[in-house]
Amino acid sequence: MDIQLLRTALLVARAGSFAAAARQLGVDPSSVSRQVAALEEALGILIFERTTRRLDPTEAGRLYLDRAASGLDAMDEAADVARDVMTEPSGLLRVTTSVAFGERWLIPRVASFHAAYPRIELDLILTDAVADLAGEGIDGALRLGPRPETGAMVAAKLFDTPYRVVASPDYLTRAGWPGSPAELASHDGLMFRLPAFRNPWHFRSARGGETLDAMPRRALTISNALALRRAALAGMGVALMADWTVADDLKSGELLNLFPNYEVSAGQFDSAAWIVYLSKAYVPMRLRAFIDHLKA
Repeated sequence: MDIQLLRTALLVARAGSFAAAARQLGVDPSSVSRQVAALEEALGILIFERTTRRLDPTEAGRLYLDRAASGLDAMDEAADVARDVMTEPSGLLRVTTSVAFGERWLIPRVASFHAAYPRIELDLILTDAVADLAGEGIDGALRLGPRPETGAMVAAKLFDTPYRVVASPDYLTRAGWPGSPAELASHDGLMFRLPAFRNPWHFRSARGGETLDAMPRRALTISNALALRRAALAGMGVALMADWTVADDLKSGELLNLFPNYEVSAGQFDSAAWIVYLSKAYVPMRLRAFIDHLKA
């Protein structure tokens, strides 16, 4: 039996449809359907019950895929162990993160990673959807916020992600510099389309630790952090942005930190960047190299 047929069938079961599996493989759904049909013919069983609306494993298919998946995982792990003993880190590494974090923080570090580990093929999936690592065959995810609830996964902290309230010099020339967080109420706000960011922002004094809530009036709401940064650079108002998004702009003076004596947050103050990966007995060297490179 061609093991690739089994891999395709497992992907279909995890993705829930031929079309979803085909998108992940970059092929036509009819190709996926033919591969599953070939596996069914080789086994002499029906793996999936097909209707116009649903694709569910049959009882025999579920039993087969559950046991075959364990065997396939063991084979993949054995290959990783042998490869890591004999060679430098190599193979395909699939990583996902948000579009903004990938563009602003991760991509600038990919070149140095590739130079250090040229035999690792890096497949980056930039999406604002939360990916299913096991279901989509992804090795690791970079996630932002408080420590993730990991369950069957491991979370390694990369760095803290403080937030800043920022505006451009042009905007501040027109509207004036708010002397305190409370004065934000008279300023145009550029809001990120997440519930926490559209509620009052939290301020904690670096000197006394006292906290207060404040926010500007809503002038513009945007669903993408890169576009939000662009609006702030264009002088359209005041924005609450993660430090990794605007660090270069603060250094260049294109954006200014309005409240350097305060910690600011839209939710919890202990926000950080994390790399999350499935908890396994053996972590491939290519994934360990990637984690170590990002930590460094």
